[in-house]
Amino acid sequence: MMKQILNRYIKTSGLAGLVMLAVPLMAKGQASSGSGNAVAFTEEELLLGFALFLAATLVIAVLGLLFAVIGLTRVMSGKALINPASGLEESGVQAEESSFWKDIKQKLTDAVPVDQEEKVMTDHEYDGIRELDNSLPPWWKALFYATIVFSVFYLAGYHVFGWAELQDAEYNTEVAEAKARIDAYMASKGGALNESNVTYLEDEAALAEGKSIFNANCTACHGAELQGTVGPNLADEYWIHGGSVGDIFKTIRDGVPSKGMISWKAQLSPEQIQKVSSYIISMEGTNPPNAKDPQGEIFER
Repeated sequence: MMKQILNRYIKTSGLAGLVMLAVPLMAKGQASSGSGNAVAFTEEELLLGFALFLAATLVIAVLGLLFAVIGLTRVMSGKALINPASGLEESGVQAEESSFWKDIKQKLTDAVPVDQEEKVMTDHEYDGIRELDNSLPPWWKALFYATIVFSVFYLAGYHVFGWAELQDAEYNTEVAEAKARIDAYMASKGGALNESNVTYLEDEAALAEGKSIFNANCTACHGAELQGTVGPNLADEYWIHGGSVGDIFKTIRDGVPSKGMISWKAQLSPEQIQKVSSYIISMEGTNPPNAKDPQGEIFER
């Protein structure tokens, strides 16, 4: 019986530890699956997961051992009542085991025996029921004192000595780290171009490629000569969202959903968007036939 009880709780503790280890890994895997990137765990994350696994296994094992001992005691007590050990009187074994179990129960609950309830009886009575002035269970008080100790260390760590960051500071730190990783990734892929550092390209090869990309993707809304159809005229000096190369780059990359223009960053690389933007600027002032009326404000170069 003892072996069965121990096996049960050992398996439970191991399973609980594996769950504690798997939860953070599954959470990160789910978050990474949305971006389409492979899951990569840092050394700190792996160590944290392993520590959680060991802590959960240890805690559950200790609790399991405690309940196993209690369960074994109750089983032995029950056996003593039915089949007392040879050479021992039934009343003596029963009294010994029962007393042992009562001691454990008393230490866990601090309950007053029924025959001594008069000592803690109050004068509160309602409908024939009188109230007992029992003390709180020791396990409850231990947890309460533990929260007080925890609060002292929490206050010191977060608000006095600054050993750990508060939520807003931690958020800002994580955002900064994420931005640094994004910038590093973009730089490694050659895609560090953005609206703040993009430049106008003047060489014929780049403009020719920009024209080819424009003809393949943009003529349906802006016309083959940039005169404008569904979309605005791109050959005049009027611009709705800004006429600098950075403004045009950003408009193409992010799109204008409210006007029906999609974002092209999934189909075109930053270098391709730069070439299209340069081609559009090079066509300014060509005055194509059947041009759409000006929209937006004049942008002077």
